[in-house]
Amino acid sequence: MVFPNRGGQDLVWVLDGLDGEVEIEVVLDARPSFGRHEADLHPGAAGTQVIVEDDLRLNFAGPVQLRQFAPGLRRTLTIGAGERMAFCLHVEVGASAGLAVASQEELAAALDDTVAAWRDWQSVIVYGGPARYAVLRSAILLKLLIYEPSGAVVAAGTTSLPEEIGGVRNWDYRYTWLRDASFTLNALYQLGCRREANRYARWMCEVTAAHGLPLRVLYGIGGETEFPEYERDDLEGYRGSGPVRVGNGVEYQLQLDSYGELLDCLSICEVLGDEVMRREWPHFRSLVDFVADHWRDPDSGIWEVRDRPRHFVHSKAMAWTALDRGCNLVEARGLAGDVERWRAEADQLRGELVACGVVGGRFGRAYGEADLDASLLMLPVVGFIEGDDPLTTATIDAVERDLTPEGAVARGLLYRYRPEAGDGLPGQEGAFAICGFWLVEALALAGRHGDAEAVFEGLCALAGDLGLFAEEIDPVTGEQLGNTPQAFTHIGLINAGLRLANHTAKGAGSAGPVARPPSSGRRVETDAP
Repeated sequence: MVFPNRGGQDLVWVLDGLDGEVEIEVVLDARPSFGRHEADLHPGAAGTQVIVEDDLRLNFAGPVQLRQFAPGLRRTLTIGAGERMAFCLHVEVGASAGLAVASQEELAAALDDTVAAWRDWQSVIVYGGPARYAVLRSAILLKLLIYEPSGAVVAAGTTSLPEEIGGVRNWDYRYTWLRDASFTLNALYQLGCRREANRYARWMCEVTAAHGLPLRVLYGIGGETEFPEYERDDLEGYRGSGPVRVGNGVEYQLQLDSYGELLDCLSICEVLGDEVMRREWPHFRSLVDFVADHWRDPDSGIWEVRDRPRHFVHSKAMAWTALDRGCNLVEARGLAGDVERWRAEADQLRGELVACGVVGGRFGRAYGEADLDASLLMLPVVGFIEGDDPLTTATIDAVERDLTPEGAVARGLLYRYRPEAGDGLPGQEGAFAICGFWLVEALALAGRHGDAEAVFEGLCALAGDLGLFAEEIDPVTGEQLGNTPQAFTHIGLINAGLRLANHTAKGAGSAGPVARPPSSGRRVETDAP
């Protein structure tokens, strides 16, 4: 919330007493730098000013003055029927930020204006498919995770919420991952959020060009890099689940799928008539050249394994996607590029993947490995293979059979891979939520629309009380696990809904086709064992 003619941002609470009396406690306990430093508190009659860091100040104002109560400030109040109380936390960067002195009436009006603005924004969303509330709620969450100054989409607003209660799989997700790129862009464009999609596309062009090759796995929401990962041993962690981590050590991994994601983004823009990324074609041409040079290298994969690089099948398919999209764009738009070499590399990559990545009539997780990976469900989505190809349907059946946790409370809850398959980390994790929505898309592309709709409905019902999803779900209890709210999960939900809407909705207001462009994907003939 932002008041007119006032810098910074405001978080406002308005409490209305409905019946009887309720005692409330107001606590202001700022903990800068993850609790390392003490906040400098300056309570006053108009409010409380908190100096969090040298250039960051918080101002808190309400109907009463807070009192010193170590740690921090607090006050106990009683609100009765018919009473209203409003509180405001004003955040501003700068050497001086005056106290937040908006009146109670102004605060309540500002909240009303904010609600009206969100309703106006939501009213233009284009979606006529199933689970409309879940899709709209996901769209709102996606908008909330956009960093307004740059247009970047934050993966999650939290760090170190555990994937297993008491476990160590706790990561810092307050950055932007390229692996999310084409999923995010497709969702924004198809919902009619063209401004947000255009700004996100421009941000991707600017930040990846600025820092050159090879691509980083993640970038700061302002375009920053360099996020060394360290642990805060002095913090207990959520429900005793340490360590608490700051930074993310996967930044410098090789992930070939990122290149395919960016070239797919460019193609999505082309399909939808937005030239924002094509203007940066020299940069994208260098990405395709990089893939042509490096697709034979093992990488850490979409799941960022920390044991050893492998020849992951999903990574190779996304490398093929980068080459395929590059060739298509050069041929369709007359752009400069070594299309003859790119096409030859794409064909060779495709042949190698089929020869080395197929086991028992379906795809495997990596070359020479029979283990499965839920990311294989994305191969028909990006056009590497047709959705009803026998190799695709065999892979769908194997993934659902072997990656469904025992006792799962809903169909579509999938491990991303079996823990015993190895990733260099101890402990367990929950069902990876986006994988279930990938299953919805794969089933729809295979022509199994009834199954796809049933899985979609069951997964949407697992959202939390506020309609939000974390990264993972406990498959037995349905409890949310990992960082939350998680953009990746909600993006998967939106795209699955769009896929189903494209098949079922025919009237006015129905969703248009999913924006991924036609590709060179085709049926696969293989004699692989």
